[in-house]
Amino acid sequence: MPLGFADQKMVDRRSFSDIMTGIFKIVEHRNRKQEKKDIGIGIDLRIGDQEIPCRVTKICESYEELAVEVNAIQNDLELILKKAKGFFGSTVLEEALEVTSEMSPEEIWSILSQIDSEELFTEHFNGLEETKRKEVAEYVLTKCNIFTGKGSFFSRCYNNSSGFID
Repeated sequence: MPLGFADQKMVDRRSFSDIMTGIFKIVEHRNRKQEKKDIGIGIDLRIGDQEIPCRVTKICESYEELAVEVNAIQNDLELILKKAKGFFGSTVLEEALEVTSEMSPEEIWSILSQIDSEELFTEHFNGLEETKRKEVAEYVLTKCNIFTGKGSFFSRCYNNSSGFID
């Protein structure tokens, strides 16, 4: 359903300010034919000196419909956050990636296999000492599932001759 601008205005009520703060606002829609008001969620689009209310959900006739739309927005934002994790992975995960030479191959794999970014995963694996890389490789290739998840990536990219992930 295309988002239109006709018959929309941003509702500025103090009672909504505690509920809908920040970028999202309640958008009131007046249905002239049925002489009733419905609401949706929108944002204020500012272009130069103009402020245009833009609906980002369908028009809702009930609280339950609005709750479904809010849930959809929350799911979209969570997905964006998950995608951004790889982008920020090198700074967010650095503290959690403490791998020491005293750790067992299983412990090292447990830490490395949690890294979402293949680039960051490769960087950390290839940064291990040669003996640790080979121990972890032996552990993964003999004890782990190499058909799904990081095990699959590892088995495809690990170079047995060099001991590195290519």
